Amino acid sequence: MTVALVLAFGALVSLHATSGGEPAENDRDAGYDLDHVVRETGTKLQWDPYRGIGTLWNGKTSVSFRPGSSIVLEDYQTKHHIPGIERRDGALRFSEEAVETFKSIFAVPDRPAEARRVGAIFVDPGHGGRDPGTIGRHTVDGELFEIKEKDIVLDIAHQLVDLLEERYGDREVVMSRTDDTYLTLEERTEAANSVPIREGEVVLFVSIHANASLNSRASGFEVWYLSPEVPRDGLVTQTSAGVKDPQLLSLLNTIRDEELTIESILLAQSVLEGLDKTVGEHTGNRGIKKESWYVVREAKMPSILVEVGFVTNKEEALLLAEDEYLNKLAHGIYTGIHNFVKDFERQE
Repeated sequence: MTVALVLAFGALVSLHATSGGEPAENDRDAGYDLDHVVRETGTKLQWDPYRGIGTLWNGKTSVSFRPGSSIVLEDYQTKHHIPGIERRDGALRFSEEAVETFKSIFAVPDRPAEARRVGAIFVDPGHGGRDPGTIGRHTVDGELFEIKEKDIVLDIAHQLVDLLEERYGDREVVMSRTDDTYLTLEERTEAANSVPIREGEVVLFVSIHANASLNSRASGFEVWYLSPEVPRDGLVTQTSAGVKDPQLLSLLNTIRDEELTIESILLAQSVLEGLDKTVGEHTGNRGIKKESWYVVREAKMPSILVEVGFVTNKEEALLLAEDEYLNKLAHGIYTGIHNFVKDFERQE
């Protein structure tokens, strides 16, 4: 028997298992394979190949583990010590104690879902002041036409914030800059990380930019998130977690990092879909991409960077100079954020 392929941050990863699922007759210490665990618990496996973390889940409950470690986390909070979870020759093996503990955890009926809420949305129009960002210069009707990234994204950000404040009057909607002011990357992320929220709440970080290319034909919008290969540090501390065990702190930080990556991908996909609906008929959808941009790397929350178009493309630069088109971009980003919030909070 071969275990099904598992989804890990958009990539398919094969974790093979030996046939039958039961321990080998001549090796009682071999443990049970992944097929057996999934079948017995009625769960699915999400495997993060970059961090070496596995998460079994059934839609309501999750159990996260790292092969070789006895620490297992239930719903990212409750700690269990379960020996005998290993990875041998590419195959996960589980001790009988691990299987029985997993079965007891997932057997709890009608487990209430943890209340989660987006408490604030941080909108970051890139560049500003002495930093114009990318500049598009084109000849239109025999005259020089110039457009600056810092102006485009500030206009979109103001319209986006107006839409968000109208919809989410009970939440904080914050802009990194509201006028033509220069801010360092550090100042932007520090401001976002300092937004006060309650327990169980998160902040969404949305940085808005315009693109440029040496290829003047390049056009379209795209959304970026932090590459899973780049770890965020300091997400969980001794004070915030209430634990001192370095091994547990490391695992908690890794799992929180994985949560943020998944949430960032979902936010990026949602915003991309929103933009596709509002401006997809005018320009190309370049998809979601991953990179270690500073603002998404240092923001300790679900974070994305939106590129609304290319100022180096004459046709697109002219679109980016139109108020109506900027309004469509703002509505597209807003729709994406709104749909993400509904899914995140499990609202109808």
